[in-house]
Amino acid sequence: MRNGFISILFLITLMALAAPTRKQLTLFKNDVATVRQTLKSGKNLEKSEATVRKYLADTLFQYDSIHLQHLLCDVLKRAYEVGNEKMYLKQKADTVCLIKTGKRMFLAYERLDSLDATSRKRNSEYLLPYRTNIFMGGIFFMRKKSWTEAWECFDIYLQCPDKSLFSQQHLSVNDSTTFRVAFLSLVTAHHLDSLPLALKYADKAVRSRQSEKAYELLSEMSLARGDSLHAHKYLREGFMAFRRSPYFYPHLLNLLCSERKFDEALEVSDTAIAADSLNAVFLQGKHLVLMNLQRYNEAIEWGNKAVAANDMLDTPYYNIGYIYYQRSQRALSKLSRPYRQRLRDAQKQFRLLLPYMERYRQLRPDDAKRWKPILYDAYLNLNMGKEFSEINN
Repeated sequence: MRNGFISILFLITLMALAAPTRKQLTLFKNDVATVRQTLKSGKNLEKSEATVRKYLADTLFQYDSIHLQHLLCDVLKRAYEVGNEKMYLKQKADTVCLIKTGKRMFLAYERLDSLDATSRKRNSEYLLPYRTNIFMGGIFFMRKKSWTEAWECFDIYLQCPDKSLFSQQHLSVNDSTTFRVAFLSLVTAHHLDSLPLALKYADKAVRSRQSEKAYELLSEMSLARGDSLHAHKYLREGFMAFRRSPYFYPHLLNLLCSERKFDEALEVSDTAIAADSLNAVFLQGKHLVLMNLQRYNEAIEWGNKAVAANDMLDTPYYNIGYIYYQRSQRALSKLSRPYRQRLRDAQKQFRLLLPYMERYRQLRPDDAKRWKPILYDAYLNLNMGKEFSEINN
């Protein structure tokens, strides 16, 4: 019984400590009255907003939080209307301030709706015409390179359909404007170097008219962050949607090969070539995968197709030449066979490698550490004295 009495006394004491004093209550009432006066005059509204927010943050006045939230919405609504009127009348107005006020107004009404939904329909109908202004505010901040402010505008716009405040308005989530705003949010997230922000509306951004660029940005950011899961997702989806793109195939191939998924890389290469059989990048990609799979005869075949499509590709020339060089060395190393036979077999491979390695030398003259030892051996074993003397000097 005594313990129960102490507990009740303790609670009463806590409640007393949490309640404002008479002096604080008087000041609170006076401040609220002053705020209401500014609503009528349309002046000093920034100060009024600060006053209301101060009381909202004060635990002593949490008992009146709904009333205060209503008041905050009224202040922001009045401030926004005053700024809008100045813009309409072409009077001097602070555009940045107006957009930021609009952002805070939307957030304040959303907070109010979570506390008191009795005016939901009226409030949402009031805000809805200004939703486009929030979107345009984001574009304004993009032009100013204020990326954080821009992203916050787009975020507010895109969240509206999911907010209970707008539940009676049946806002579309699959229209072209939504997809466009989602793409712009992705662009701002890219400038902010934030993959989490980029991913928030990624599913809508890739459905915009800038779908290819959206996939590219998402892939680029995922790769930069080492996020293999999302990198695979967006590179593969981007590749399947835009198979002729110069971006997706090379990056997807590089990712698959770095993970030693060569069979998958070969499938992707075949899909790419089916879409464009004369694309030198695709042909070279398949050649490289076959090199990794050590399927050298096929690698030679597809390397030849690649340089036929673009004779400025240096890698296939070197790779094919090197395959023949390795075969020449194996022929020379077969000690069980007579020397003359070994030399004839090796010379056959040396003759095959010459056009490839000489072309590689033309394309990459500074890469002598790769082509010089091979050409040295070839000229020596083929008794090409003039060429051997030139390369030996």
